[in-house]
Amino acid sequence: MIHVVSLANQHLYARQLDQMFRMRHAYYVEGHGWSGLTSQDGKETDEFDDQHAVYLMSLDPFGHVAASVRLNPTLAPTLLKKFADWSDETLPELESVWDISRWIATPQHRRATNPRWPSNHQRELMIGILEFCLSRGLTHLTMLAESRLAERIATYGWPLRYLGAPREYEGGKGIAVTAEIEVGQHVLAHTRAKTGVMAPMLVDIDPQRVSPNGPAAPAISLSIAMQDLARDIGLDPLRRLVRALAAEIAGDEDLPRAIELVGAINRLIEAAGLSLEGNDAAAAPSASETPATASRSAVAS
Repeated sequence: MIHVVSLANQHLYARQLDQMFRMRHAYYVEGHGWSGLTSQDGKETDEFDDQHAVYLMSLDPFGHVAASVRLNPTLAPTLLKKFADWSDETLPELESVWDISRWIATPQHRRATNPRWPSNHQRELMIGILEFCLSRGLTHLTMLAESRLAERIATYGWPLRYLGAPREYEGGKGIAVTAEIEVGQHVLAHTRAKTGVMAPMLVDIDPQRVSPNGPAAPAISLSIAMQDLARDIGLDPLRRLVRALAAEIAGDEDLPRAIELVGAINRLIEAAGLSLEGNDAAAAPSASETPATASRSAVAS
């Protein structure tokens, strides 16, 4: 599942936000030492982690952040607008266009074949990004990115158009480029076929529906009887059931327990030998190929 975290519901994701900012510090500050980044108490943030920012988080079965990305509306300040001189074109400022940055994953989730979890969080995040765009009526995304990420995105079949020529940053440490990506139902359909992720991914929790004192979510046992029941239900009904359960649980239960319960449901399905995804998985972007942020002497996503 890909959780939508915004100003309205971020208080429900305090633990996940802390993990995400620490991931960013570990990768961008400690791992790559890109200049121009701000970090405090082991957490990397910038001026675009503001009230307009929306984070899409792929969570593992225990509610930990496996992969995430940030989106900002172009009607507000964005990373790319800060470095507009990287683009040869006037940058859009439209309700239908958002800027994407800070695409990152934990080390164990940077490969298409994941040895730890059955599902690939990077592939699911790709679907979640497109589902989010559809939910907000977006037509395009913009980004300042590593050239290799832009090239990889193009190979996924995402319609990508360069807004300027690739440029070196930090004395040749890397090459970045500005780009615009078309989004829509046709891109989502193509990406589902490419990645094999057919189930709906997006979970957008309305904080008004979360009961602060709701009962604890019941534990789910992976009994043989339950596995047989899951098989009897069938794949297509299970896809709809998991989606419906995610929405209902989010509205009726304590959020951390709800996240764990949704994860338990997914593990039940996997233990029953059923997959909500296809088998033709495309390689997912590695964290080293993340949308880039930059200072005048550096680009870091």
